[in-house]
Amino acid sequence: MATGGGALDGPGYFVAPTVLVDVPEGAEVAREEIFGPVITVETFTDEGEAVRRADDVPLGRPASVRTENARRAHAVAARLDSGTVRVNSHLVLASEVPWGGFKGSGSGRDLSVYTLDDYARTEHVMHNHER
Repeated sequence: MATGGGALDGPGYFVAPTVLVDVPEGAEVAREEIFGPVITVETFTDEGEAVRRADDVPLGRPASVRTENARRAHAVAARLDSGTVRVNSHLVLASEVPWGGFKGSGSGRDLSVYTLDDYARTEHVMHNHER
């Protein structure tokens, strides 16, 4: 643990923001959702390994790609199985676009008009008027 991990003083049960470093591949803390101010730091040798490790989880949590190369950022984002991918930022939300996870991480497209899809069913009917 690089920092944090302890309880904060005051009323309630709150944990200080925590950074976990040298997290080994496949560690539970890297595979499960932690609902708290916790981040893991993992290393990789190349882009392919980074994408493989990010996708080798039962969840499709939001992802971040950090690079100065926009073409590379979008190529990596397209390979990630994540409901939300942010480039050079994190936790920025826009109500015009769907927000949510894939796989076992969340459902629907929270905070956008796509949320209505959870309450509706779209049927496509194609009609040949010659018959």
